[in-house]
Amino acid sequence: MCRRITIFLFALVLSPSVFSQTAAAQDHQIEESPLKVTAQFSASPDADCTSGQNVVLQMHYMGTQPLRGYLVRLALTGSVTGKVLQERSIQDIRDSRETMITSGAEWTRTFCSTPKKIPGDSATLTATVDVLKFADNSIWGPAALRGSQQLIGTLDGMDFIEKTTELKKFVSPIQPQQGPLPAGDMESQTIGPLKFDSGVWHDDRRQDMLAVEVTNESTKPIRGYLFTTTFLDPNTGMRIRRVSTKELETQGNPSEYLAPGSAWVADPRKFSHLPDGTLAGYKITLDLVVFADGSIFGPIESRESDEVLGMFRGIDATNGVSQEASAAKER
Repeated sequence: MCRRITIFLFALVLSPSVFSQTAAAQDHQIEESPLKVTAQFSASPDADCTSGQNVVLQMHYMGTQPLRGYLVRLALTGSVTGKVLQERSIQDIRDSRETMITSGAEWTRTFCSTPKKIPGDSATLTATVDVLKFADNSIWGPAALRGSQQLIGTLDGMDFIEKTTELKKFVSPIQPQQGPLPAGDMESQTIGPLKFDSGVWHDDRRQDMLAVEVTNESTKPIRGYLFTTTFLDPNTGMRIRRVSTKELETQGNPSEYLAPGSAWVADPRKFSHLPDGTLAGYKITLDLVVFADGSIFGPIESRESDEVLGMFRGIDATNGVSQEASAAKER
């Protein structure tokens, strides 16, 4: 039996003066969303919804690719001021073993709102599709919300357990004995729980690459992390380019976490060069560390960090389903 992951984010407070509105496509999208959403209040009272009033979402999917997941942003906006009074995100996630949403599918989502007095006579409820992820791993939408990035990561994390993907190969940690290790112009710095030893390494074509070895300086095992490397002109401080590196244990196996005192090696990055051909400078910043006990370190400013958090959610959810299935067979 597969588990459906459905998560409500934020808080949405609604009023009977709200009227329904169909989701519009984002301005910068060339194509309209293949998922159409209409939000409205239910005309029928629900005995289970004692704290407010039921809101009903009517969904209609018209895409050609089977749909694995979606996130819809609901916003309550003052009709006079145009100010967003409350918002909520609704999402649905399906692992690859579940039935996908296919073209022509129609369904309803219902949830209980919380009443609040709204200034003015009316307000508008808008439903906007922020992200869709399809069975072929392609994505539609601006994915502007953090919840959308986590949804993308959750589906990727589920796939890590079920199959080998290119992304899984990309984010899986490299052991120091496999290299590459920094060999020249060495620098070392400690940021929070991690020590970064970095320097120049040359590949088979003698290209200048940045190699980074990351050591866990804390007392707790680490499941994964994300850091960014900014290449810059050391004379002016101007940024040339920025890249993110994420590494994580992809199977939810505690024995494979980054233990205290142990190190992982990051995939090498091509060095940027200055106009005169010399190597650019660089700066490493740490954005996210996830410990085995679930605690987190870092500012989480990168959108990719939200993807990493979603990956862990997908890994754990899929492992949980597998463990439940095994326990059921034993009974």
